[in-house]
Amino acid sequence: MSPRKQIERIPEPEVMDDTEEARVYDDADFSRVNLSCARRIYSWLETEKGHALDLGTGPAEIPIRLCALAPGWKITAVDASPSMLRLARARIKKAGLEKRIRLLRADAKNLGKLRRGFSTVFSNSLLHHLHDPIPFWREVKRLTSRNGSVLVQDLRRPPNRARARELTRIHTAGDPPLLKQLFYQSLLAAFTPSEVREQLREAGLDLRVRATTDRHLVVSGRL
Repeated sequence: MSPRKQIERIPEPEVMDDTEEARVYDDADFSRVNLSCARRIYSWLETEKGHALDLGTGPAEIPIRLCALAPGWKITAVDASPSMLRLARARIKKAGLEKRIRLLRADAKNLGKLRRGFSTVFSNSLLHHLHDPIPFWREVKRLTSRNGSVLVQDLRRPPNRARARELTRIHTAGDPPLLKQLFYQSLLAAFTPSEVREQLREAGLDLRVRATTDRHLVVSGRL
């Protein structure tokens, strides 16, 4: 019997700017995943002080957590969604981190306002939103300083819809119906590790891609 073909990707909107979707996303408890991501980023920091870049910051939970782990670091946090940036601004103010986290509304695929020199560039759950990820990877390459680190975490597409439904049931139990729907759609929009490796080859980036959980992949390395 021949192996079943991987389901095709179904892209979703690049910018989450529906106010209700942003609110539901912000209310969701991603604390364990976000803390794990912040710790991974922290493990790549080689100096006590530096400037990091977060692409697709959403409500800015990961920059806030990273600031607690790395007190000497500053972060520029980018998002294209005004709704998400409003949530991020409120969280940053509540945490008292306005002087350490700078918010910037911009497209992560076109960051001409920013110059190279970031010691660390990271991103969580942005990649699966991108219709064409190659410009994103080229910006990552352009903006990361020499010997700087890159860490991108995202969902990975399951082999079939049945598995996507199963993952949705497991990981959104007790969540509102809208969040369940968004998670399922995001799984179908995500890339596979082999697709991400091909993207990196096209963008000229030598980074490691590995599956880390039943639904996540991580891209990491130094330039």
